[in-house]
Amino acid sequence: MKFLMYFLGIIFSLIVIMSMFFPFFNIYAKMDKLPDPYYFLVLGMDTTNVTEKVSRTDSVLLVGISEGKKKILVLPIPRDLLVNVNNETLRINAIYVKYGIGKLKNIIENTFSIKVSDYIIFDYSLFKEVGDIYSPVKIYVPKDMYYEDFHQNLHINFKQGYNYLNGEELLYYARFRHDALGDLGRIQRQKDVLFALMNAAKNSGLSKIFYSIDKVLKKTVNSFDFKKLFSIFLVSKKASITFLSLPIDVVGDYVKLKTDKIEYMNKYLSDFEKPPENKKIWITLINNMKNFNLSFYTVTRNRWKNAYGFLIEIVDILPNIEGINNNKSYLIIKNEKIRGKILSEIKKRYSNLVFQIIDIKENPILYFSVVKFLSENFYNTLNSDVIVLVGSNL
Repeated sequence: MKFLMYFLGIIFSLIVIMSMFFPFFNIYAKMDKLPDPYYFLVLGMDTTNVTEKVSRTDSVLLVGISEGKKKILVLPIPRDLLVNVNNETLRINAIYVKYGIGKLKNIIENTFSIKVSDYIIFDYSLFKEVGDIYSPVKIYVPKDMYYEDFHQNLHINFKQGYNYLNGEELLYYARFRHDALGDLGRIQRQKDVLFALMNAAKNSGLSKIFYSIDKVLKKTVNSFDFKKLFSIFLVSKKASITFLSLPIDVVGDYVKLKTDKIEYMNKYLSDFEKPPENKKIWITLINNMKNFNLSFYTVTRNRWKNAYGFLIEIVDILPNIEGINNNKSYLIIKNEKIRGKILSEIKKRYSNLVFQIIDIKENPILYFSVVKFLSENFYNTLNSDVIVLVGSNL
């Protein structure tokens, strides 16, 4: 009898466990696999009702997910970023209200050369509701934060260091505006809250995950379903999360995108790998012409004026170095990785000159004599990739 009761107890326990987890297995079996890479927009609205487009988007986040690389990229986009729409310049936070989510997605896609699949639009009360599910949520506050607004019943008093916040306190922290960094500081705090909530979700049980997903679906305007949000959660449990910084210039009370940096950002978003820095090639050009009656500085600057990707340093002092013949042209390549590129560039810009290449390893004494000449004339060659002595080949 005891054995029978023991056996029935095991069977009953298995039935209870299976009944608890059957919805999970059922959802998982029917789940569609996310594209790789997969991108979606997160819009925060400064309103109490996201179904009414009565307010501008207070925050814009582009999220990219690569399941294969186990990485999530989050790119906060400043709300005061200027964009051009139908020959009109607007802040990006006005696009959704004026033109709708389709136009905003189109702008983001064209700017970053990616495909935005989904979107979610929330008001900040969601921070409170989701925060309460996972509270207390651990947040590091970099400095004391104090603010009182009795009209809005808003009371903020956080001390520097780790704080354990409930949902309402998370909301206050995310919306705090009163510091020197303004909107950029608020973006950092929203990033802190999102990161803390993601970490809390990773370490939570399934019941909290299901409850929070259900809460998000009901309290937001979005293009998701339960299965897709759960897929994102499953990927995020195994993925590292990186917050990117948009390359911008702050101009008054708005910001502009640095167009020369956008290619770097686009590659980061598409490859989910930090691209190598596109460092400019530093060239030091020395006047080695004994009887040159023109301004070497002006002539050289004009010759290299369209030299994109090069940093030009001009030395208009005739060298007196043993082993260097005035009027002859020499080339010292310190960085061998750019040998092919620099030889091509020199040939294009000095097609009438023949350069003798000074090999640093074969002739170190001559190389250090050139370096000594430059240092004695207060020129630093530590960062230079190439040293060019420009002669006339007479």
